[in-house]
Amino acid sequence: MFSICEEPVVISGKRGEEEAMVFFWKGDGLWTKTGKAPEGMVRRRGRDDEEWTSFILPSRDPYPLPDLVEFGQFLAASLTFTQCLRTIQVYVNDTLQLNVEKSILESHAIKTPKSSSWWKNDGATTSSSTGMFTLGKGSELTQTSVEMKVSLRKSLSASEMETSTVRARYASAGVKTSIPAGIEKRMVRVTKKKPPKELTVQIFLDAVNHEEEEDGDVGGGKGKPSSKLKLKKHSKQNRAAQITSSFAPAPGSGRVFIGFRTSQTTGLGIHIAAPLMPTVEREAIDFVDAALREYNSELLEIGGVLMRLALEHEMGRIGVSWELHTSRLKREQWEARWDEEKKMMKLKAQEERDDASQATKDTASSAKKEETVGSSLFSFAAFMGRGIKNTVAEAIKAVPEILVGEDDESAELLNPTDDRPLSPEERDAILLMRAYCPRQSTPDSLVGQCLARGFARCLPSSSPPALTAGGVFRGNEARLPNRGMEAFGFDNVVRRIVLENAREYHAHVAGVPTLGVDDLVRSLRGQVLEEKTLVRLLKWWPRACRAEASMEGYGARIKDAVRFEVGGAEGDEGEAASDRKVALDRSSSAASDEVQVACVIRLDSILYYTPERLADLPLPETAFPLHLQSEVGLGALENKVFRQWFSSLPFDIWTSFVSQHSCLKEGRPEDANVSVLVALSKYYDSLEGMGAKRRFLELVGSPRIPYDDDNANGRSESHETQTAAPKELYLSSSDLTAFAGLGVFRKASKRLSKAGVSDTFLLALGVRTTISIDFLFLHLDTLRWNTNPKPLIKYLLEADLSNGDLLKLRSTQYLPAENDQSHVYAPSELYLKDDDLKTFPFVKFLQWPATEGMPRAHRDFLIRLGVRVNPPLAKVMGFLEEEGKNADGVRDEVVYASALQYLTQRLGPQGLYEKDFGRFRSTKFLPCIRQNLETGLILKEMQSPASCYYNPSSLVMGFSTLDPQLDTLHIATRTNCLKDPSAGPCIKRLVQLVDISAAKLDYFEKNPGTGDERKELTEKILTLFEAVFAYLASRASDFQKRDLSPLSNKPFVPCETRGQVVFYLPSQIFFKKESSAASKDNHDALTETLFQQTKYNAFLSLAGVKTEPSLQEIFDLMIEKPDEVLDSLGEPKYKMLLRRIASDPPFKHITKQMRSCPFLLGYLVIDEEVTEAGNGDEDKEKGQNAQYVLSRAEDIYIVDNSFLRRQFPMLVAPMEQALEEFYAKVGSRYVSEVVKKDFEVQGTTARDTPLTRSFARRIRERRPLLLSPTNSSRPLASNAAKVLDDSNLEIIQALRIQARYSFERSTKHLKVTCCSKQGTRRKTALYLTTDPDWFDIGSAIGALILQRCQLEDALLLSQLLESPLETLRYRGFPVDRILRPVSKPPPVPAEPQPPVAAPAEASDSPAVPHTEANGSVARGKHPESTEPAPQPGTNDGFETILKQMFPTCSSDTIQGLLGPNPSKDKVREVANMLAAEGPPPGDEKKMQEEMAGQMQMQNGADGKDFPSQIGLGGNTDVDHKINEAKGDLKADNKKGSKKKSGFMGKMLRGFHHGTGSGASAGGKGIVNQTHTATPNFNTDRNKPTSPENDASTQQSLEAMLSQAVQSSRSVDNAGVRSQETQVNHLPQGLERGSEGCEVISGQNLRPFKGPHGDYKSRNGIRVFSAAKEAPDFLSQNFDAVERFSVVIQHLATVYKLHLRTVAVYYEPSGNTIAFNSNRALYFNLRFFCALHQTRVDGACYSYWYMTFAHELAHNLVTAHNKEHGSFTESIAALYLPDFVKLLTQIS
Repeated sequence: MFSICEEPVVISGKRGEEEAMVFFWKGDGLWTKTGKAPEGMVRRRGRDDEEWTSFILPSRDPYPLPDLVEFGQFLAASLTFTQCLRTIQVYVNDTLQLNVEKSILESHAIKTPKSSSWWKNDGATTSSSTGMFTLGKGSELTQTSVEMKVSLRKSLSASEMETSTVRARYASAGVKTSIPAGIEKRMVRVTKKKPPKELTVQIFLDAVNHEEEEDGDVGGGKGKPSSKLKLKKHSKQNRAAQITSSFAPAPGSGRVFIGFRTSQTTGLGIHIAAPLMPTVEREAIDFVDAALREYNSELLEIGGVLMRLALEHEMGRIGVSWELHTSRLKREQWEARWDEEKKMMKLKAQEERDDASQATKDTASSAKKEETVGSSLFSFAAFMGRGIKNTVAEAIKAVPEILVGEDDESAELLNPTDDRPLSPEERDAILLMRAYCPRQSTPDSLVGQCLARGFARCLPSSSPPALTAGGVFRGNEARLPNRGMEAFGFDNVVRRIVLENAREYHAHVAGVPTLGVDDLVRSLRGQVLEEKTLVRLLKWWPRACRAEASMEGYGARIKDAVRFEVGGAEGDEGEAASDRKVALDRSSSAASDEVQVACVIRLDSILYYTPERLADLPLPETAFPLHLQSEVGLGALENKVFRQWFSSLPFDIWTSFVSQHSCLKEGRPEDANVSVLVALSKYYDSLEGMGAKRRFLELVGSPRIPYDDDNANGRSESHETQTAAPKELYLSSSDLTAFAGLGVFRKASKRLSKAGVSDTFLLALGVRTTISIDFLFLHLDTLRWNTNPKPLIKYLLEADLSNGDLLKLRSTQYLPAENDQSHVYAPSELYLKDDDLKTFPFVKFLQWPATEGMPRAHRDFLIRLGVRVNPPLAKVMGFLEEEGKNADGVRDEVVYASALQYLTQRLGPQGLYEKDFGRFRSTKFLPCIRQNLETGLILKEMQSPASCYYNPSSLVMGFSTLDPQLDTLHIATRTNCLKDPSAGPCIKRLVQLVDISAAKLDYFEKNPGTGDERKELTEKILTLFEAVFAYLASRASDFQKRDLSPLSNKPFVPCETRGQVVFYLPSQIFFKKESSAASKDNHDALTETLFQQTKYNAFLSLAGVKTEPSLQEIFDLMIEKPDEVLDSLGEPKYKMLLRRIASDPPFKHITKQMRSCPFLLGYLVIDEEVTEAGNGDEDKEKGQNAQYVLSRAEDIYIVDNSFLRRQFPMLVAPMEQALEEFYAKVGSRYVSEVVKKDFEVQGTTARDTPLTRSFARRIRERRPLLLSPTNSSRPLASNAAKVLDDSNLEIIQALRIQARYSFERSTKHLKVTCCSKQGTRRKTALYLTTDPDWFDIGSAIGALILQRCQLEDALLLSQLLESPLETLRYRGFPVDRILRPVSKPPPVPAEPQPPVAAPAEASDSPAVPHTEANGSVARGKHPESTEPAPQPGTNDGFETILKQMFPTCSSDTIQGLLGPNPSKDKVREVANMLAAEGPPPGDEKKMQEEMAGQMQMQNGADGKDFPSQIGLGGNTDVDHKINEAKGDLKADNKKGSKKKSGFMGKMLRGFHHGTGSGASAGGKGIVNQTHTATPNFNTDRNKPTSPENDASTQQSLEAMLSQAVQSSRSVDNAGVRSQETQVNHLPQGLERGSEGCEVISGQNLRPFKGPHGDYKSRNGIRVFSAAKEAPDFLSQNFDAVERFSVVIQHLATVYKLHLRTVAVYYEPSGNTIAFNSNRALYFNLRFFCALHQTRVDGACYSYWYMTFAHELAHNLVTAHNKEHGSFTESIAALYLPDFVKLLTQIS
């Protein structure tokens, strides 16, 4: 401002009291001065009571004025919400340039909607979300209409002023605040003032310049109104209008006023003014601070509530005004229309009297014109007549996009013309709704969201209102127009012009749904359509369905809903619609002032439209009225969318209707009669096929046909046309002159033929060409028999006979019979002459001259009349049945055979009697024979085809069979006689035979006869059933399992037992084996001894008889009858049977019955004595005597300690491992368990003696060896390691030890040298006598560390303690692996030990090798020598290493095997060979000498404290026990030499899976071969390992093996292609042929497709064949592939392999059993076929189980060596438990 002037002045106040404020500068300071305004500066304007404020800006220098339009727009915006400021004037140089004036037009209160009832919550909500703001009530809520007038001088010097006026609506509301204290406190802190308690919110709704629209064409010029209501905003507006136009906000551009206008929009065409909290610049609302954001958001919600209330109020006012306007308009419109209709009716009546045809056309044209301009023009006229100027009326003329390319009619149907101008109410509603069209508020969208939230919150249960054609409706009740659907009687549809001007409001605010088909259906149901509306609907529907295909599915509902009216009532006699319309027009012309009668028709009763050929004919009521059809158009009705509505009137339905019409029933009117007959004739001639024509004639019936009465009293004038039935008429072309004197004959009218009615059609209706057959045969009943009926037949053949004539000819008796002159017969009673029929006496032949032949035409005509050629089947069967009842002497067999042959020739395929013969299958007419099973006689009888058979073998069971003297096969085939009885009758007859035989046996037992009679009866029964079973065996393939169900619990197999016949169940009997006595095995002998047997029979096998009993069945018999089984078998075979049961138990669980049943053999050994032979080399048993008895398991004991068994008499189990395990499983206990032991230490005891210290060192040294789980088959005790620990074991020397043994009530005492007892301080005390026996020591330690210590365990432990380490190493014990000995510490000089004298035998030998603590031997070296050992990598180094590994092998031998400069592989090969073959023969003696020396040194080390010969003398009782134990072990080894488990077996075989070195009992060394994948052992060999470490190592090894097995890969689907492979020499004992298990050398495998077509077996295993061989063997023996695949599948399950990793192939050459290729396994079918195809049992599975293990080991090792063998055994042992389960399942 100060850039324009320096001293501005402000003057304000009432007239005469004005005061002024002057701004002036002093230096750099601005000062003001107030006082009374100078008189010269005050301008007087307006009224005296008005207060003006003037701003005077004296310019310092001339400057250009600002644009007054922009300045005026700013001033107009400033006036928007001002209450006191009403007028602004702008002067330039004292000249008024701009005047802005706002005046109030009207003001009224806005009523807040209340709840409709106390229980409904449908009233308005006037508070914000949290209740912070609440609207006031009554006068505080008002709406005001204002007018703003702007005057602007055209230019500064112009004298004229431009003016523009605009009107607008305001809504104002007082708001009460209730701000929470916390928010108020934060607001005060930010704004430095408290928020108001009350405030005012205002909204500015709309503004429009009405005056501008009165100028020019408001529709866009040149009579083309636009689609939307637009205010003038073009460039030709005057400057004042530009200012007023800015006063009205555009849609979505309303502003927020906080005092002045801000840049924030509301998103609506509405301004809002409220005391919001703005930002510092006052250009936006502050939403940053939380308290201000909540305050502003709630206040904006109140603004939204006010907007909704203003909308509801204004729309309610518009609705009231609309109803008043509409009711008045409807009344005026109805009166005008009624006057117009009366004028039209008078006009039509006048025109009809002048010219009916011309009047009809003019009337239709006039009616159509009036319908076009009807209501819309009248409405427009009514508005104009009332003097209302519609300055903003616009119509929708824009063509929718969907109508582009459509014709004018389609466009009008889918977009109905609505040229009615806008009413004032519609204009106001458009302006109001446009203000509520939403946009996004900018720049902050939260403003629009808050306003919308308040708008929705105000009336949440009510939709915003909308103005429709029927008034104001709620949005959800109103509808938007949709594809012309609004033209069918809706009053709640929004006009298109209203919708286009406020589309966003209707779509988003009011939520008005679019008209749907459901709305259309409801509207149609509630009204009766006029004809023109129906025509429009039918034209509109196809076009609407084409535009929206989904509407087509509603067609049925729409048709069902439509009712329409047609003028006049329908006639009672079915007149056509056109006739009804004519009658209606006449009645209208006769009485034009009367009320017109209308007929209401349901559209769903109209089913057809009329085709053109039936247009002028009578039509049924279900046909579409013709006049409506012509308006709609036939093409429209033929549209596919009307297929569910109408179809073309079918000719047969029209025929059914017209056949009952008066034109055919009565023949009136004549023209219609002829026209209908012409249409019927043409249709009949167009039909093809007699069936179609016959059905059509049935519909036509018997119409009345016109005829010309030429004989009416001889009149010659024009003939009168009459009608008659067709059967009474003749064709007009018929020549009946020959019968002129016989009566009167009527001919059809000649008009018919001229009009187009064909003679064919007339003949079909029944019109005749000749006279009636009744007339012709009037005298036929008087004819007598004659010899020649040929002339009569010829006449009838030439005559044109109708169907009725033929029927009478068939039923009239007029033909003669041969050799029967008594009377004449009807044609159906006679037969044409045939020699084959002479057999039947009931046949009568037609009399025909023998000298004259019968022409073919005569024969066919006679057959047509009914003369028979073949007799009926019923008569033939009746004749055979009656003849069959006669006895053999009475019946004529020749005649019967001829009749039977005649019948069978006409049966079978295409036979004359084939179709009807099924009714006679139960007739007994077939000669049959049957055997009497009691007497054996053959009986003859008659049977039906259903009860006899033609296989003579069925006679053995008493069934009837065809007489073999006949052609049985031919007769059976033609009569459908079965060959054999079905399975059911056979089983039923078998049961009957069994019952009869059993009854005879019972009768014989009650009434015994002689022995011969018994023998004869037995032979008869056995012979009968042998024949029966032989017959049933021939039928075995015909039986199913379900057929044999009656025999499941029926004993039906007879066997001779002790001279008597006894019937057995199939499960109780078995087949005899056809083999010699020498070839019978033990099982066959058991079967023959224990069970009944019979010869093999296929039927009995199917019924359940087995070849041999299962072990389960034998075991059940043993449990049930053990004594009888033992008596039958004897003790050796009974024991053999027990062995079988023990090896393969036929039970899963031990039952109480098994434990309590005495079926086990128990032996009581008496007079037993073991003596030594004279040579002392062997133990010899003599004097043994054992008695066996059957006893329970709990009464028999298992000998695990022969010494204890000898002490007490007891029943013992057989001393065989398998039987002992079985006895233990059943419930027997071990001798060591039942014999209780107790020890008593006698005399003084001593601790820490030389003996106890030496023994403690020995225990400490051998403790890991004793605790190793590999050294015993018995499980260790849980505290085994803890017991042998030094802190828990106390060794005490005792004077004497006495053992007390007790069994049941017997007790024995013996002296021992060692025992263990629980000592003090939780220690275990081990007592030793002065000369302890190693066996007693082993027994005592075994009792401590083993869960159960047996004799061999004690002996083993004694050997582990007694033998030197080198001896144990030589015997195969993994000493180095288990003990991990450390180097011998330097000798302690405290107590020097005297040297021990060497044996005399070794005095001259070289220096004795010293056995170091680690078990290695150094020849010729002193133990304390520190000379370094040879380094590996040289020949001497390798020789030294091998010499240490194999000390018994000479150096020369090792040097010879190594050769010069050996490689590491060569050294490994030599080591493998020495381990497999053992030392050379020449070195065995040296080995024994060296071992003896080592043992001497070992004993000599502690010889003073612990004698080397301990226990070998001085205690004869102990020596005797040892000798007995050794003898028992020898005896046990002899009896149980096949024992595969237990530690003794391990000790004898050596450790083949270990990693230590040594020699086995056989002298073969085992080389240390550690695979890289083997788990690492403790690398520190100076520390001994614990049993837990060994167990962990074993678990790691098993995990590694399992991972290697699971690493198998999938089989290559394309096959295997391998190169020639050279197999190197393998170690001795491991060769498996020239190829071993390598890939097939030099050949390929290719896939074999197989019968399944997928290159697999049935279970999914791949199948291959050798590429060089033809796959014929696999094609012919694929069943072997299936069986082998089952074996492979089961084993793959054991090894947990997927089937894709295994394959089956066939290679006829070579010795390859299986191979591993890329970790996929391939198995040769050839070896399975050769070894196991005939019997897949446990042996088969064991063989391929080891083959699996061998091939899986190649996943770890490629070559065949000791390492591969070790892994093979380890894999087999790892999966052995699962394999045992598999064997249990398959057994």
